[in-house]
Amino acid sequence: MPEFFEVRTENRGKEYYRFNRFHLFRRKWYIAYLPSIVSGVLGLLAFLDGEPSPAYTLWAVAIVTPFLMLLLLALAGRRHLKTNKMYASMKNIYYRFDRSSLFCETVDPRLKTTLETDWDNVYRIYESKTSFYIYISNLQAFIIPKADIVTGRPNELSEMLEQLIGKRLRRC
Repeated sequence: MPEFFEVRTENRGKEYYRFNRFHLFRRKWYIAYLPSIVSGVLGLLAFLDGEPSPAYTLWAVAIVTPFLMLLLLALAGRRHLKTNKMYASMKNIYYRFDRSSLFCETVDPRLKTTLETDWDNVYRIYESKTSFYIYISNLQAFIIPKADIVTGRPNELSEMLEQLIGKRLRRC
């Protein structure tokens, strides 16, 4: 296992949209399905009551609602990317992870930010199939695409993170 891991990435809309979907549905995912389930059950009750017209309408609502929610999420994410000048200006992001600290640096001709902290200040880390989401608060996370890891391999980074933060690492 390497002494440290380096990641060089850019803010890309694709990763940001994946993160938004993950962030929205990571905890109370069942709430997203509630309108569809209620509409489907009400449609079934209307159909069994001999009222097929309202039943079909309710079933259509049950089918369309999840897709509408994902569409609205994508549109809101796209709008945020266009209107957030600070996020849009952060194109070159460098991460360095070792056993003692997490380091992040963003560089733009007009803006440079750095963050260095120890692993005790990390709120939680989620590992998905394509990325690591390192939450430094309940609502703010670093998006680390596995494909952009320069030094080391994703499975080695995952092992190190599990050793460092234990139960605060969740795989999904």
